[in-house]
Amino acid sequence: MKIFAVLFLISVFAMGVVVVRMEINRSGREISKLQNHVEVQEARNQYVQLEIARLESPAHVSALAREKLGLEFTKPHNVVVLED
Repeated sequence: MKIFAVLFLISVFAMGVVVVRMEINRSGREISKLQNHVEVQEARNQYVQLEIARLESPAHVSALAREKLGLEFTKPHNVVVLED
């Protein structure tokens, strides 16, 4: 009877080890998946930051003003100073 009790305890312990290893493997896959997601989001964030810098650049704003609104920089000889 003692041998069956010992075998039962060893079996329960072995099953516990298997369950823990399965959980470790699952957690490892989840961590890997999340790390990949973080890398993708960081790359996307870098792209968005570069796009913001491009859109805010004076050259881009000037080009849009010229193309879309027909605005041009004033030439110095067209400036009239009014005195009080």
